[in-house]
Amino acid sequence: MARDGMAGITLKLEGLDQLQKMLQFTDPKTFAKAQRAGILKATSAIKTQVAKEIGRDYNLKASRIKQDISRATIAPDGSSATIRFSRRPPTLAQFGMRPGTRGSGQPGLGRGKGWGKPAKPGRPLTATITKAEGRKVYRGAFVAIGNSGNEVVFRKDSQGKLYAVYGPSIGSIFLGQGRHSQRLQASAARLINIEFSKGFQKMLDDIARGYGGR
Repeated sequence: MARDGMAGITLKLEGLDQLQKMLQFTDPKTFAKAQRAGILKATSAIKTQVAKEIGRDYNLKASRIKQDISRATIAPDGSSATIRFSRRPPTLAQFGMRPGTRGSGQPGLGRGKGWGKPAKPGRPLTATITKAEGRKVYRGAFVAIGNSGNEVVFRKDSQGKLYAVYGPSIGSIFLGQGRHSQRLQASAARLINIEFSKGFQKMLDDIARGYGGR
């Protein structure tokens, strides 16, 4: 999985062929204005809803999820919306991580780095990525402060080299083959069409009442 860059999904707006039949009865400028209003309403709603949906299944705060979702962009013809997601994964420390504790008489540096064999076992580091699976144990892991000043979880590989431990990226959660990906995509598609229709109709109603401007 790439740890940088963006990935996107394009969602079709349904029913536009029916709406476009209104052009023979509606001023083109009025139709274009209503279509733009629908687009704006859909794009303002999608980021919040996707963050909420992911937050139900994964142990990440909505504010953190939103950081990795770009504002949806609409095709020039208004027939589809593209949403982009970051493939840079959050560090494991952001998934409800709890540092481990040293065992009795265990030597080494603080917070687990360089721990020796304890006289009595300590408690390993744990974290929760998916809520359904609950808290998972990460043995041999410890917390350190990364270059950015954030807490980062490290472990050693088979060759003794340290590596940072990450959870899944928002891009992989939404676009990957995870257990929730298809449901998340279907929910986003429904929301875009619902909100687009609401915004479209509201602008037509406002124009009819003289509130829509020119």
